[in-house]
Formats: sequence, C-alpha cells, structure tokens
Amino acid sequence: MLSFRVVMFTAVVAAAAWTPVRAHAESRAQASAALLPLSDQDEWSTQETGCTSTFAVGGHDYLQLVGTELLLRDQQGLHSCRLTTVATEDLEIGRGTVSCSGYRLRIRSSGKATSNPASDSSSRRAVLTIDRAGVATSMRGIWGVAC
Repeated sequence: MLSFRVVMFTAVVAAAAWTPVRAHAESRAQASAALLPLSDQDEWSTQETGCTSTFAVGGHDYLQLVGTELLLRDQQGLHSCRLTTVATEDLEIGRGTVSCSGYRLRIRSSGKATSNPASDSSSRRAVLTIDRAGVATSMRGIWGVAC
C-alpha cells in the first residue's frame, strides 16, 4: 500500500511539474503562429507611398512597412497600423519596440547588409521579436528595404 502511495505521489508531482512547461510551450507556439504571411493583395492594399521595408522568412513577408503604415496578418485578418515617425525609425533601425494590434514588435538586424544600387535596395539578416499578452517568441529572417 505504501508503494502505491509513493507511485501516485510521484505521478502527481511529475504531472504538476510538466503542466506549466507544456502550457508555456503551447503559448509560445501560439505566439509564433500568430503572424501569418502577407498575401500579394495585402501588400498592395497600403495607401502609403515611399520606401518599403519587409520582414521575410522563407520567401514569405510577415511585416511590411511603407512610410508610417505597418501591415501584418494574423488569424483575425489583415491589420494596418499607423506609426509615428519616431516609432517608424525605431522599428527600422532596431532602436525600440512598436505596438500594432495587440502585438509588440522589435526587429534586430545583424551582419553585413547586402546592397543593390540598381534597384535601390538593401537587406540583412534580422530577428523579429513578437510579444503578445506577455508571451514572446522570435522569428529569424531577412529585413529588407527598397526605395
């Protein structure tokens, strides 16, 4: 009888120990799956003009910034957020975090930029940090700009 209690106690403690980790892992997976790739129609929907910056992973754009308009897509649809000029600069150079539709976003570039003078564009490796409701995750990709 004592060994049965020890086994049951061990099972309960083990389940309790794994539950928060599992819940946190599910929350992290939900946060990373929160952003969906933008469609061509999404990207053409902006009313802004000027240089266009995009965060891309595997050939799919997840963020687009044109002027001060930031576009992103999630399960609820396309979101368009107007940023201040300062917030736009903060996002572009990785100086700070911006908020859009309940997401807090930050892009940190790394490595040497690849430039193409003929198309007036450049790109570099970057990490997009996405925080929603206190659950943060990151995506590695390319932050590019074309004018």
